[in-house]
Amino acid sequence: MGTKITTARVSKFAVIGVILALFNFVIYTFLARVVFNNNELLWVDSIISYLLATILAFILHSKITWRERIVTKHNKVMFFVWNGVTAVVISPLFTWLFAQIKLFYGFLFGISSALHLPFDYNFVESTTIFILVNIVTMVLNYLFYDRLVFQEKRRAIDDPTNK
Repeated sequence: MGTKITTARVSKFAVIGVILALFNFVIYTFLARVVFNNNELLWVDSIISYLLATILAFILHSKITWRERIVTKHNKVMFFVWNGVTAVVISPLFTWLFAQIKLFYGFLFGISSALHLPFDYNFVESTTIFILVNIVTMVLNYLFYDRLVFQEKRRAIDDPTNK
């Protein structure tokens, strides 16, 4: 259980995290603009895109970030339980908390306007909140995955049977 945080693992995790955030955003946008073509079912878009991103996250993290760890049924259950808690409790809580700092978003919108960027206040606020929540959840996910999800026995990377 006393795993060591390494720069290489954190780097892999961060790159995969960005890929997953983009994947989630693309699926969400595709569902909202092409499949359902309205904003009345955004909650459905969010659930579907988050579920697909979570499945991809497990595959990528188990094969790349924590590839030296053995994947068990316990790992899978813990991964999906944690992501359920993140989706239902942690993300909404931090979204609400970050939504309270309106002065900050006004400041960012002022900078955006001064630079003549084509963003309205709502876009600046929602995008900044999305980024901040993703940063918080990525840090929490890394710690949870490293300590509780992928904490099983290690396997030899060079083992030919380890494919």
